[in-house]
Amino acid sequence: MANQLSRRDFLRMMAFTSVGAALAACGGTPAAPAEAPAAEAPAEAPAEAPAEAPTAAPAEAPTAAPEPAATGKTVQWWFAWGNLGAAVDKMVEQPDFKEMMGDNVLEYKASVNGEAILTALAGGTPPDGGSNFDYPNLWARGAVIPVDDQVAVSSLIKQDDMIEALWQSSFYDGKMIGVPGIESFIWWGLNYNAKAVEDAGLDPDSPPLTWEDALVWHQALTQFDDAGNLKQFGLDPYDAMAGEADFGIQSFGGFNWWDESARQINLNTETTAQWLETCGEFIKLIGPDKLSGLRQDQTIGGGWGTSFNAGIQTMIMEGYWHPGETQIQQPDIAQYNRSTWAPVPASRAGKKIMATGAHFVQLFKDAKNTPEMFKVAEYLHTNTALDILFKEVGWITGKLSWLKTVDPNAYPGLKFYIDAPSQVDEWIVGRRCPIHWFINTQKAELAEQVYRGNMTGADAAAELQSRAEAEWAAQGLS
Repeated sequence: MANQLSRRDFLRMMAFTSVGAALAACGGTPAAPAEAPAAEAPAEAPAEAPAEAPTAAPAEAPTAAPEPAATGKTVQWWFAWGNLGAAVDKMVEQPDFKEMMGDNVLEYKASVNGEAILTALAGGTPPDGGSNFDYPNLWARGAVIPVDDQVAVSSLIKQDDMIEALWQSSFYDGKMIGVPGIESFIWWGLNYNAKAVEDAGLDPDSPPLTWEDALVWHQALTQFDDAGNLKQFGLDPYDAMAGEADFGIQSFGGFNWWDESARQINLNTETTAQWLETCGEFIKLIGPDKLSGLRQDQTIGGGWGTSFNAGIQTMIMEGYWHPGETQIQQPDIAQYNRSTWAPVPASRAGKKIMATGAHFVQLFKDAKNTPEMFKVAEYLHTNTALDILFKEVGWITGKLSWLKTVDPNAYPGLKFYIDAPSQVDEWIVGRRCPIHWFINTQKAELAEQVYRGNMTGADAAAELQSRAEAEWAAQGLS
């Protein structure tokens, strides 16, 4: 599919987009600083969030946009990523979908960037539904509507048939800010290339469960050619899901840095310093400039999971989607994929940590076809739709009755994620802080200062806290 945006692409692109500016143009609150999901309530941000304000790129052409019947409506659904098209194409051809839609048709647009959705909102012409945008920000600024009433009478969406933590992640200000689904399951696991591990003289049946052991694997798996060029490496400890403070602080300290009830940020801790110092050792071994150069090459290292798919990166901290996406995108690598628990320090050995959080179909306030869009969102909870999403994209929603039908061995490494929920010691509902994405960007900058030897972990933790408090005050969130 042309012009697809991956998870990392969208995160990078959105990191400098001021969501507030565009919404303020249509009567919203003042502009939020870059990369801040400026929610008035504790906010879970989606896997995409603010990044650098690029020139607005046109959205990808609709994946499924047949001509509507004379009496029907065109229901518009915009999606930030570009890999859902095959699943939508299959869904719209299902007899039960056609019956549900009647004379109406679904117009699906993929790879819609953040600025495009904000421009549509500012112009008063939003799509009927949107997914994988900055959910809490859109909610806080009044751009989307709550769906409590619709969900309450739905025959397909039931609280008692969803993972409870996942269900609770759908609420802000006591309201459900969108219809959970699409891909909403669990987020953390260490995935590794068993062939590369075995070739390095390591035992793929005994994966590292502590950071100390992970560093040993990392050293054994990192290779350079005769000219000193990076050929292969073990783990980038800030890649994919490992790059967020939610993960680092839960792993090293066993607590959430964001106190939702008190609305307080707690980043200036020994735990934060330990996280940054420990993970910095992984980068130092690779070489900061060598890793940076790899990440700038979108074909082998810049996109989400591309360096793992290329066989260059041999360990990655990923969510449940990794086994399926890798199988679909790079089956020759996927055959060697295995998954296990995310590492913790030796001082916390044995702890099994996990995060969850929903993606949504959000319904826009000024949309023309809200009831019809809700039906599409509701359809995503049918077993037919869930089966298609799983087969075509590798995605899962935590619907308990459907999970029982999933083959845990359908994709290499998936079984860990299917079995994990009942074994978790420490749950976290991720990305709840209103300035989560601002903190994520600042952390990346300060982490680099640590692994380049320009700052201690303790100094970086103090600076991260200071920047977070300043941003919090600047957004009027105190």
